[in-house]
Amino acid sequence: MDDAARNPVPQPTTAGEYVASLREVRRQSGLTYRELARRASAAGHWLPPSTLATMLGRTTLPRERTVVALLAACGTPAVEVDRLLETRRDLEGRIAERGRGEHDAARTPADPSTTVPANIRPSVGPVPPRPGPPGPTRRWLRLALLTVFGVLTVGASGALRPLATPAVDSSPTDGCPAVLRQGMYGPCVLNLQEHLVADGLTVPVDGWFGLDTTGRVMVFQAFGGLPVSGVADERLFDELAGDRKVPAAWSEDRIGKHLRRTFPEDPAGAVQVARCLSGLDPYRVEVGEDGSRRWGLFQFSDVEVSRFGVDHRTALDPGWNIRAAREIWSRTGDFGHWNCARA
Repeated sequence: MDDAARNPVPQPTTAGEYVASLREVRRQSGLTYRELARRASAAGHWLPPSTLATMLGRTTLPRERTVVALLAACGTPAVEVDRLLETRRDLEGRIAERGRGEHDAARTPADPSTTVPANIRPSVGPVPPRPGPPGPTRRWLRLALLTVFGVLTVGASGALRPLATPAVDSSPTDGCPAVLRQGMYGPCVLNLQEHLVADGLTVPVDGWFGLDTTGRVMVFQAFGGLPVSGVADERLFDELAGDRKVPAAWSEDRIGKHLRRTFPEDPAGAVQVARCLSGLDPYRVEVGEDGSRRWGLFQFSDVEVSRFGVDHRTALDPGWNIRAAREIWSRTGDFGHWNCARA
């Protein structure tokens, strides 16, 4: 590690700043998540790449043992390790104290002078039923059921296997495979989907790596300058943990107005065709059974994108996509180039 990696970072004052300081330590190390995982393991720590990506992608205070594993993998000097750990404990104490203060404030009795006499208090109706478990709880319960179902399905084919033993760390991304691809499901995929959503890509956060997730991974790869494979690997998680790569998508209203201006001869037809092809989703990517791909509002194929001489990132730009559609329309005078048979 060079000398820059050993320079102390500014003192964090919030959990978000603390995580930012850890991101800087990792950046200065020049190591990938996979390399850090190997170094941490060699030092006797457990630090899967997916756990590291999750920790560095959030603004909540990470666990101390995960911080220790990262610093050990980065080769951080002992003095700086002690400083960062002391800072973390101080922040943890402040957060806990603030939580206790809010709890005590909620329990403080009202001023007797403002208390409503019992004889004029409104009658209390039936106690409403307690709400069910919060969203995340239901989500993990659903994933647990899906996991059991998957194991039983394998068992029905003659290869029933017991559930895997929990990893050392209780984080839901521990023990994740190095590569996630279509057909997988579980907490590792759910973590990937949450990262995609945080980057501005709408995708069902259900733990299933289906066609929607594959398409969104391709979108992120295209904007991040990565090979567009639809497979989530180490490089993808490295990029997801950094700054946002995907520009904010155009709204349907903006797309509709742009289409009507571009196709004044048949504005309603332009909107109808684009809606049929992509649902007016400028970041729509569809993958055919033969592996062929179609991009953007008017779903241009890989071959068409290549003939236009642009890359996939450009193909996803709604402005370019509409201009390219207009160019084709100007040759034929209609939308016969596209055959949309969606329901």
